Order: sequence, then structure tokens, then C-alpha cells
Amino acid sequence: MVAATHLVSSDPEMLRLATRLGAGTVREARDEGVNAAVEAGVRALGFPPKVLVLPSDLPLLRTSDLRHIIALSELLQVVIAPSISFNGTNALVFPPRLGLPLSYDNDSFWNHVRASGRKALSVGIVSNPGLTFDLDSPDDLRKLAHARVSTASVAFARRVVR
Repeated sequence: MVAATHLVSSDPEMLRLATRLGAGTVREARDEGVNAAVEAGVRALGFPPKVLVLPSDLPLLRTSDLRHIIALSELLQVVIAPSISFNGTNALVFPPRLGLPLSYDNDSFWNHVRASGRKALSVGIVSNPGLTFDLDSPDDLRKLAHARVSTASVAFARRVVR
């Protein structure tokens, strides 16, 4: 999966890290938000048949979560993983050539669902904890510190919260 992964960023240090780990990179001139980053990535990759968009703040994400969403995307045109509060989009698989409007920020989950419906695209919703739990606030970090899993992210959160 890493070889098919591309990081879109304006941060040179993050781009170097992605390259060191074997991922591709797309350099943004400046940070213009998630919608612009996804659009830049899609353009740079030549509008591939499908794209999986993942933010970098999913500390409980597991390989099995990725396999699940990818398997579902083979059956459906669009697959969305909402944030735990169902107001954000934590993962989105979509076919760029079908012109699904991106709507990150501002109630993106429901906006992506509605936009898919307007285009008559088949949609699947995935709510695995690894895909729905994101880090947006200090309270989220405290929740992560109390997670009942043993991962490097949880151990880091426990050290920080102490």
C-alpha cells in the first residue's frame, strides 16, 4: 500500500519523510486546505480511476481498516468514513472522473453523501473505530490516552496527557 500512497503537503520535512518511507509526494506551493490538496493530488496523479483520501490524524487506523474500505470500494463507487460526530469525512474513496464535488470542512460527511446522491453514485458508509476516531482537540487526545489498545499513538498520548 505504501508504494501507492502519495502525501500532498507544502511542508518540506513531511515530504522528505514520505519519500524516505517509500511513498510518493505532491508538493503544494502553500497550504490552501484539504479540498485544494486533494484536487492537487488527483491532478498530479492524472485522475486515477479511484482515490482513497485519508487525513493524517487517525491514530487508531489499522491495516484491516484500510483493507475493509478498499474492498468495499470495489463494490461501490463512493465509500465514506465519517468522523465520530458524523460531521467530518475521515476517509473518502471516490472516482475523480465522475466529478464528485469535494466538501472538506463545514459538515463534509453529509455534504459528500448528498453530492454522491445528486450524481446517483452508489455509496457505502464505514464506521470502524480506526477510521472514525480523529484528533481534533485536546479532549480527543485525552480520549486516545484512555483507549484500550496498545499502539505507539496511544502510548504517546498517555505520555503527553500525564
